[in-house]
Amino acid sequence: MKGNFKHVCRYFSRSSIDVTPEVKNALNNQKPVIALESALITHGLPYPKNVETALEMEHIIKSHNIIPATIGIINGRVKAGMCPEQINVLGLSAEKKTFKVSRRDFPYVLSQGLNGGTTVSGTLVVANALGIRFFVTGGIGGVHIDGQNSLDISADLFELSRCAIMVVSAGIKSILDIGRTLEYLETVGVCVASYDSNGEFPAFYTKQSGYQSVCNVTSPYEAAGLLEQCQNTGSGVLLAVPILEEKIKKTEIDKAIENARQICEKQGIMGKNITPFVLSEVSRLTKGLSMDTNISLLKNNSLVGSKIAMEYYSKLSSTPKSVFEVKKSLKKSTKSPVVIGGSNVDYVLQVDEDLKLDGRMLAGQMKRVSGGVGRNIADALGRFGHDVCFLTAVGDDSNGRSIIESLDHIKTDRIAVVGDQSTSWCVVFHDRLGDCMACIGDMECHKRITIDMIKKNIDALYQSPLVVVDGNVCPETMEFIIGFCNEENIPVYFETTDIAVASKPFYSDMWKGFSFMSPNLKELQEISKNLTAEVSANYAIKVSINGGGEFDTRDRIMNSSKDIVCKLISHIPVIMVTLGDKGLLLASRQSDDTVSLVHYPSQKIETPVSVSGAGDWFQKKGKSVQPYYSRRRVDLVAE
Repeated sequence: MKGNFKHVCRYFSRSSIDVTPEVKNALNNQKPVIALESALITHGLPYPKNVETALEMEHIIKSHNIIPATIGIINGRVKAGMCPEQINVLGLSAEKKTFKVSRRDFPYVLSQGLNGGTTVSGTLVVANALGIRFFVTGGIGGVHIDGQNSLDISADLFELSRCAIMVVSAGIKSILDIGRTLEYLETVGVCVASYDSNGEFPAFYTKQSGYQSVCNVTSPYEAAGLLEQCQNTGSGVLLAVPILEEKIKKTEIDKAIENARQICEKQGIMGKNITPFVLSEVSRLTKGLSMDTNISLLKNNSLVGSKIAMEYYSKLSSTPKSVFEVKKSLKKSTKSPVVIGGSNVDYVLQVDEDLKLDGRMLAGQMKRVSGGVGRNIADALGRFGHDVCFLTAVGDDSNGRSIIESLDHIKTDRIAVVGDQSTSWCVVFHDRLGDCMACIGDMECHKRITIDMIKKNIDALYQSPLVVVDGNVCPETMEFIIGFCNEENIPVYFETTDIAVASKPFYSDMWKGFSFMSPNLKELQEISKNLTAEVSANYAIKVSINGGGEFDTRDRIMNSSKDIVCKLISHIPVIMVTLGDKGLLLASRQSDDTVSLVHYPSQKIETPVSVSGAGDWFQKKGKSVQPYYSRRRVDLVAE
C-alpha cells in the first residue's frame, strides 16, 4: 500500500515510499513499531541465512505484539515494512548489483529504480521521518582503523545524533576503532549506554572491548527511560547489548580481523565495501563461528529491543502523533496563522527628567507589562480577529501566568509551561521622551522552544497559511521550522526582534527560506555586517513615496538600505523596514526582476509614550496605533 506520507524527508517524493497497512495502522494508533535494516540481508549474511535471519527477527518482534518494519528499497521505491516475498527478493539480489544505501545514496538509487539495502544510517532516515522510535540491528558502523588520517567515518554516527531513536545493537563492529568511535559519539551528542554489563562496552563478537560505557542500565524500564528523556535533546541512544555466549575468544577474533584487513589492503578494497568484505573474510577464517555469533546476537537484540519497546509505550502517557494521525485529524476549514517566539515580562523604567548618569537619584516611574516579540505579534493578530496559534515557553510562576492571562483573547493551550525555568524577563530603560536607552534581561526560557515542542504541535503548522518566527527562537529550532514550512509551501515571516539576535539565521543559508522579514534600520545594518553568503544584488530599483514626506530623509533611507535589501530580496520577496518616526520602507521583488522600494512616512503624534513593542504592532511611538501600518501587517499575514 502506498504511504500517504508527505513530510518523509527531502530525499523522497510522496510517490516513492510504500508503507504497509500494518505499519501505518500501528503509527496511527500509537502502537510500538521496531525498524529493521536491510543491509544485513543484502550485504551482511549469505543467502539463504540472510533471509532466514531477517524473518526470525521479525517473528521474535511479532511475538511481543510489536509490528516489525524492515526498511529497504526495491525497484527504486522505499519500503517501510516488507512481506516475506520482498525480503526474499533482496536476499536473492544480494548476488547481483544491489546498493548499500545510506543517506547520501537515496537520490541515485531511487532515481535509477534500483534495489538497495539500507544501512543503519539509511534506516534511521526513514524511521525518524515516520516517527518510529526503536531500531534493532547487529552492530553499527564507526571510525575505521586509521580513521584519524583517512577520515573514513560511518554516516551511522552523525545520523544517530539527528534522530531521537534508540538503536539496540551489540555495540560497534569489532573491525572498527571502538575507542575513537565512542569519542566521536560523545562529540555529536549521542547517549551511549550498555545493557546489564556492569558498564563494560561490548565488542560485537565478545562481551568486552576494553572500554567502559558512560551509562549502564539493567532493565527494560531503565532503558525506556533513556529514550523518553532523549526526546528533549533530539539525539538518539545507542544501547549496546553484550552477546549472551561468546563462541570465539577475543584473541582469535582480533587475529582474524587483522588478517582480513591485510587482505583488504592488498586487494585495494575501499569505502563502503570494506565492512562486508572483512565480515565475510572473518567468517571464513573462523570457519563460520563469527557468522553464527552474528546471527545469535541479532536474535538476542530483537528480544531485548522488543521488551524495551513494550516498556516504553506502557510508560508513555502520550506519544508524539504520527504524521498519518496528524493529517487525519486536520480541520481543513480552519486556517490559523502560527506565531512561534518569545514571551517575557517587561519592567519598564521611565525617567521623567533629563537622563544624567552621574550617580544622582532621578525621578521616574516603573510599570510591569507583558511583552516579548512573539507574544506582541500574537496579541495584535488576536485583536484583529485572527484565530492565531501561539507557540512559546513560560515558567510555572507568576510572570508566566500574567503572560497567559494577557492573551485571554487567543488560544493559549499550546503554550509550554516549564516547571524548572523562570519566565523570561526584561528591564527596559526609557528616557523622558519614551525612547529606549538600554535593556537588560534573562531570555533563557526561550531555549525551551525546541524542535520537539514544534513536532508536538506539527498539526498547527500543517493548517497554517503563514508561520511567524521571531529572533528569540534558537537556530536549530528555526532551521527545522523553515525546512518544514518550505517543503509544505507555507510562507515564513521572520521578525528580527533585536539587534543582538537579528543576524541569527544569516550565519547559514536558512534565511533563504523566508518569505517576509521586518527589521528596523539598525537590525538591517547588523544583518548586512554578518551576511556570510555571497548573494547577487543585480536588480533595477523602482522608488516611490506614499503620502508625502521629506525628500532628503527618504533619499538617505533609500541609499542606506538599498544595497542590503537587494541582496536579501533575491530570496526574501517582501522586506518591510520599520523606521521609527521616519515611517516604513516596503521593498518587494517584482515579476520583471526589479525591486520596488516604497517609503511610507509616519504620522506625527504629539505625546509619545513608549516605543517598546511598537514595531511588533507596526506602531508609531505613542498611545494610538497608526491605522495603515497595523492593518497592512495583518492583511499580509492573512494573505
